[in-house]
Amino acid sequence: MAAVGDRLREHMAEDQASLVTAARDLGQGPFRNRAAGFDKDNRFPNENYDDLRDAGLLALTVPKDHGGIGADPVTYVAVLSEISKGCASTGLTFNMHCAIVDFLSQIASPEQMRRYFGEIVEEGAILASITSEPASSFRDVFQVKTAIERDGEGYRLRGEKAWCSLSIAARYYFTWSRLTGSKDLAEGLLNVMVPAGRDGVQVQDDWDTLGMRATASNSIFFDSVRIEPDEVIGAPGILLTKDLSFWSVGYTAVYTGIAEAAYEYCLDYGRERLGAVDPGSPQAVRIERQIGEMAMTVEGARRATETLARMRGRLGRTELTFMLNQAKYLATEAACTISQQGMRMLGGSGIKRSLPMQQFLRDAQAGPVMPPANDRCVETVGRIALDLEGKTLEFS
Repeated sequence: MAAVGDRLREHMAEDQASLVTAARDLGQGPFRNRAAGFDKDNRFPNENYDDLRDAGLLALTVPKDHGGIGADPVTYVAVLSEISKGCASTGLTFNMHCAIVDFLSQIASPEQMRRYFGEIVEEGAILASITSEPASSFRDVFQVKTAIERDGEGYRLRGEKAWCSLSIAARYYFTWSRLTGSKDLAEGLLNVMVPAGRDGVQVQDDWDTLGMRATASNSIFFDSVRIEPDEVIGAPGILLTKDLSFWSVGYTAVYTGIAEAAYEYCLDYGRERLGAVDPGSPQAVRIERQIGEMAMTVEGARRATETLARMRGRLGRTELTFMLNQAKYLATEAACTISQQGMRMLGGSGIKRSLPMQQFLRDAQAGPVMPPANDRCVETVGRIALDLEGKTLEFS
């Protein structure tokens, strides 16, 4: 069965389909060749971002009237899945960058869009999503504790953010904060864009983890960082009224990409092994069964991802929430399941760094806890199925 990128190409214009080809060439070529080195060295994939910049893909979701490509969800998901098949850390961080472009498109002023989109298109600037906090979880009601208080015409930002992907590569950090003295987030949630090199911004070199090692997801401290009035993005609380699904749509594409990469590797391995055993032998039957289980698992993720990409802009809130949580769950579980099955299929050789299966497995482990966490996905789908209200994310 065709990969999700190929399926989605059938629903694109020729110019959009060429973007998928460019992403595939990068993913299957330099990105895959470099992935193991980035992972081993715990190093951000700067070379991959140079390639994305040269290909014009950093402006993939920047609106056309600001000089960008203006890719729709179908094209975006197809491109991101191809990138992620080659290097999952590049795919995950690229999704963070593109998510902030989407948020700016919804809430930034015309002047702010001209500024930030212009820097992406003309200079290849990268934006980071700096929203997670060490004492809060998107699994439950997320509490915004990073504080911002008025300081003359501007503000001062104080707090700690965790899992800050792109921490050492981004030009700007898009950050949630809570205005001191506000009674609730509708009154006090401020979105600010912080230049990476500003006084008081402290990036901690603390990212050394099991998987997704090249995302540079260090912690960041904001120590009384000055925020100018024109660096506040949108009115207080406005983001709570907007569509925040872009993140999870991207997560779905990233982990479907990992699932496909692991499955395709196992397919090649299985074909090679079948050539060395007798047809119908216990060894042959075992390989056929293993591949059959993987094929059904990856097909579920592919169909959910394809449907989400095609339907995102045509669904009401409840239908989108249901489909979003379902697709994210199926994609991340598929990545975990297939990479685990692949390790068993390869046997002891699967744990060698010289083979990619161990990296597929380690990278896949982050998926179930990416927001919305898979437990939350299941509960939300269940609530909607029971005709109850289901929310992907909640804030306080």
